[in-house]
Amino acid sequence: MAVYVVQSGDTLGAIATRYGLTLEQLLQSNPQITNPDTIFVGQEITVPELSEPDTTAPPTTPDPEVTDTPVLGATSSQPGEQATIRANQNRINAVLASARPYGAYTTRVVDDLIYVLVISNDELRQGERLRIRLYKINISGGEMRLRYTTGQRLELVVRDSRNLAEVWRYSRGRSFSQTSGTVIIGRNAFAVYENTWDQRDNSGRQVSGGRYVLNVSNVARGLRDEIISIPFRILGGVTPTTTPRPTPRPTPRPTPRPTPGPTPGPIQCTGANLLRNPSFESWTSSSRPVDWSATNVTQTTAAFSGRYAALLGNVPTQNATLSQRIPIVAGSNNRVSFRVAEAVERGLPGNFEFGVQVLFRNRAGTVVGVVPQGPFSPALLEDERYELFSFTTGDVPRTAETAELVLTFNPSTGNRSRVRIDFAEIRCLSR
Repeated sequence: MAVYVVQSGDTLGAIATRYGLTLEQLLQSNPQITNPDTIFVGQEITVPELSEPDTTAPPTTPDPEVTDTPVLGATSSQPGEQATIRANQNRINAVLASARPYGAYTTRVVDDLIYVLVISNDELRQGERLRIRLYKINISGGEMRLRYTTGQRLELVVRDSRNLAEVWRYSRGRSFSQTSGTVIIGRNAFAVYENTWDQRDNSGRQVSGGRYVLNVSNVARGLRDEIISIPFRILGGVTPTTTPRPTPRPTPRPTPRPTPGPTPGPIQCTGANLLRNPSFESWTSSSRPVDWSATNVTQTTAAFSGRYAALLGNVPTQNATLSQRIPIVAGSNNRVSFRVAEAVERGLPGNFEFGVQVLFRNRAGTVVGVVPQGPFSPALLEDERYELFSFTTGDVPRTAETAELVLTFNPSTGNRSRVRIDFAEIRCLSR
């Protein structure tokens, strides 16, 4: 199995012809492609069998463990590196143009590749996700093939700048397919890999404010110890507290008037989970979790914690939704998180889109703000293993009184996979 990285001017038909395949064979190996006329630069295309000879000599060095030597500098000081970067500045600028918007970046030359590490911001609010992109630009003058022994492509490590202690490691607690593979980067092309860090350490706790460094390494054979690093800072967060109550005055109170039931009362930013039945332990029936609205959802015992979880796509060829509306603090920043896993049937590849959004409504029920995430393809979800999905909403609109978390599952032709959800949370971080 090999993976070809799409470059400018490519079409699926041209890629298939290059490797002696029909378009149908290429599409069969790439079920995530729903429109054969639409591919984008940097996208990975699975090539089942290569007819073109490998002109790049395979690495002869052993495949060592990633040592992740702590690095604080933004770039390497290898002789000639800056000259190489200057000579390829136009390519780097083109990559950065495709990466906008971004907060900071750094570069490094590794053999015949230029690494460009881009992060969303080098100063983050506490709870704000760090978005990470690593671009690998091929400057060899020919096609490059990177060989991997597992399904893992990158290792990401966050360290505390004060003592270089490890805070978070991407691979910790994750399992990767044990199938070797090859990534093909065409002449003058680049590959791009994206990931995020939700500011939680290896134990799942929110990290404190301070200065950190992100180390990223490509785990291809022969390149595993070549690290590119970039520093960033997390600003001190506001500890959620209960708003002080005014001292009662000894004045007569007016006669209480009943408040209509459906109108949500004022709430405070305490940091508690605002969702009801967040772990899906209570169900009115096998297809309806208590306090949630659900379509094409069923109860499953394959839970992250507790007895049950929710399974979107009980019928895997039909759309599914799972949602809950809650009162919200206007002007607050909230963390949304849940555990998610792809439920794979007999090892067959999934063909669906998984989406997440938070809808903010005013007192009249009109939507006044939306925070969308995704849609995400099956390639971004772990097979049969729960992973943490987390993001922050940013400031809630001032006129909003409720928030609705909506999870969607939209299958395409031939899909047999479903999506498990467990341990959902919405917590107010600050206001």
